[in-house]
Amino acid sequence: MKFKDQNISIIGMARSGIAAANFLAAQGARVTLMDGKPKEMLDDVLKQLASGVNTVFQSSTPLPDADLVILSPGVDIDSPDLNSARASGTEIISELELAYRVGKTPIIAITGTNGKSTTTSLIGHLLEQGGKDVRVGGNIGVPFISLVQDPPRDFMVLEISSFQLEGAVEFHPRISVLLNITPDHLDRHKTIERYAELKERIAENQTRDDVLVLNHDDPWVHRVAAGKRSQKWYFSMTGPVERGCYLNGDQVLFKDSGKEEAICRIGELHQALQWQAENILPSVLVARLVGIDAASIAKTLREFKGLEHRLEWVRSLNGVDFINDSKGTNIGALEKSLNSFDRPIVLIAGGQDKGGDFQSLKPLFKKKVKHMVLIGEARPRIQAVLNGSFGYENADDMESAVRRAYAQAQPGDVVLLSPACASFDMFRDYADRGSQFKGYVQSL
Repeated sequence: MKFKDQNISIIGMARSGIAAANFLAAQGARVTLMDGKPKEMLDDVLKQLASGVNTVFQSSTPLPDADLVILSPGVDIDSPDLNSARASGTEIISELELAYRVGKTPIIAITGTNGKSTTTSLIGHLLEQGGKDVRVGGNIGVPFISLVQDPPRDFMVLEISSFQLEGAVEFHPRISVLLNITPDHLDRHKTIERYAELKERIAENQTRDDVLVLNHDDPWVHRVAAGKRSQKWYFSMTGPVERGCYLNGDQVLFKDSGKEEAICRIGELHQALQWQAENILPSVLVARLVGIDAASIAKTLREFKGLEHRLEWVRSLNGVDFINDSKGTNIGALEKSLNSFDRPIVLIAGGQDKGGDFQSLKPLFKKKVKHMVLIGEARPRIQAVLNGSFGYENADDMESAVRRAYAQAQPGDVVLLSPACASFDMFRDYADRGSQFKGYVQSL
């Protein structure tokens, strides 16, 4: 693409918007970076911008003379602020689409409701340790547009969100990974059908020469994968697949052309990774598909300790394990976290409500959870679902939540922070929430 002397409006002053603005300014474009927030809330942004980038505050409406509009993931593509640009025929794309159009390196793209960050990081690590030259980023870490400025030889490994896929048009990964689909971000996407449709875009432009890795156990994944032209490989926690990766007991197996290959046993891995088998399987599958040998994969898995705030083991105290799953910000994430343990759980949950269906979790609560400590704005909704049928109590801050949860735990139990909600009612973000949890656990 040629950007020199083009007028480009970028909406959203988050890190991908800043990265896109700096990249395009270096290409000679006339860039205007805009945000609906007032200037005083975004002063730090100005320090990160290249010279020549114009800024507009308290507005998310593209300039009338814009040749191209680029959206940060936090900006809804259906926003009324974009009506005039749509009416004039101005192309509106995401930062993901921009980076794809200027990049040359083959892409491994990972999406799904839960497990994206761990799977993306693990795939990147497996490939790097196996001798591949890769970069990892996208919705995790470094924005995609920043990676194309120093491209690797072999692969870009990208975490991709539904927000990024809203503005995808030509985006075409060599390997796409669809982990799972459960209701999330319905405050923006409105229905799970629309949400699933966006996830489907990760494979929309793939050809018969490309690969689509699918969760065999997820009915929504099967639905959106129907009719795709790419080669389909599967992973499963519940039994053998025709080709792909699956668990047999705790043995990870890779199968191709009727032949099975043992990779490793889950019990050999770091404690934090043992609870993440559903992320290990697609990671192993992708690594084998790009030629990483089984011995290298097994060695790397044994050394990998997982990611912070994703089923992260914090400490054991008097026989009680404390687990930080602050990244679990939706109902599906909480369900997967609860099913990771076969021991009694004291659960800390709640936060800023995202519209999830807590009622669907009530049978699992009864089966897995011995007591709940509720935090945040969503407490009344969760309490209404429990309706006095379940032991719970409220906490007004994380310190109180940790102490109340520990008081209810006995040796052999798990104290699990898995909120199923956003964090912004009480914390800066999910990382702040998880860090506070860990700090108060360590102080017990």
